[in-house]
Amino acid sequence: MKADRITSKKGHERHYLMHVAAYVTAVGTAGAEVLDMKSGTRLALTLGLFALFTAILVVTLHVVYMRKQGPFLISVVALSIIDFAVMLVGASPQYGAVLFFVVCTIVAMRMSLTIALIWNGAAVLGFLASMIIRGEQYWGSGVLTFGAGFFAFVAFTYAYRKSQQARAESEHLLEELASAQGRLRDLAIMEERQRLAREMHDAVGHRLTVSAVLLEGAARLIATEPERATRMVATSREQVREGLAELRAAVTALREDMSEGQGLREVLAALVDVYSQATDARVTLSVAPELIEPDPERKMVLIRTAQEALTNVQKHSGATRVDVTLQQANNAYVLSCSDNGRGVPRESALGESRGSGFGLGNLKTRAAGFGGIVVLEPGPDGGAVLRLTLPGGGATSYD
Repeated sequence: MKADRITSKKGHERHYLMHVAAYVTAVGTAGAEVLDMKSGTRLALTLGLFALFTAILVVTLHVVYMRKQGPFLISVVALSIIDFAVMLVGASPQYGAVLFFVVCTIVAMRMSLTIALIWNGAAVLGFLASMIIRGEQYWGSGVLTFGAGFFAFVAFTYAYRKSQQARAESEHLLEELASAQGRLRDLAIMEERQRLAREMHDAVGHRLTVSAVLLEGAARLIATEPERATRMVATSREQVREGLAELRAAVTALREDMSEGQGLREVLAALVDVYSQATDARVTLSVAPELIEPDPERKMVLIRTAQEALTNVQKHSGATRVDVTLQQANNAYVLSCSDNGRGVPRESALGESRGSGFGLGNLKTRAAGFGGIVVLEPGPDGGAVLRLTLPGGGATSYD
């Protein structure tokens, strides 16, 4: 037997009207019995039955039904037996039949529709039996009238119960929806923070690293090559200014593209030129002449990858030769940065970046967003190779 229940506090409050109606019905029916019967043992017995019915009704509604404590079936069986006794000893079986409206309503609110209909059928049979036992002659119309009323109450009560359950389910779904929206909002904030952290590391961090290396080189060359040292200081100053501009842009508009207005070839050439000034290494850049300009988002992935690759070579490899190449094949961009430095440490071969590991993780995250992959591996002649393979997507003709 399956019984649907509404257990929320709001659901409980919605049943109070039903409780009041049940008590008013019991008291009103008892009043009708008093008005229709003479004083005596029969009236006292009838009122005693009403008092017992009301007491069990209170327990059934407030303890068994609302708090789900105690046997519900035993409670409604006891109410039905007392009601049948009222029909037998009261002024008229019709008064006791009125109480069955209360009992049938309670059953329909708690138990399945099949059980409620069976209970109503039993109530009709009990009413018929009481009229026959008391010798009522015109019992046919009374049985039809009250039987129709019983089934009408069942239909109304069952529909009401389903509407309350639907309302409770709707409120629960709204609560879950609000909770899900909150989780999505938190997730969006977290993703934006991670994106900002990547921007700070890949953009501002790169320029500060270049500036630091330039200043260190300038400090060594002041005595022997003052002109070159001056140029390195000027380049470092320009890198700091650009880094500050990128930082401001990231704070005010996180999606601001600092390379807007420049082609990918020009941006990569500028990166290589700055790197060449910061080190004694020979740096070459090779870009396929037929290269198609990528969309802005893929362009940024390629730029950040080149920046991180050059920064890592500058900080960790000690290379004297660096080759940066960008090709396009099978609708994919392939960016490679190879050097003849110390090679790839063991942890880098396992998927971590040289140094803290944060940079390579950023690059992999960026590339994965477009279905791309980043690989850091030993070079064929020593050193290391960082390679990005990025699916093309929307691209425009390269000028």
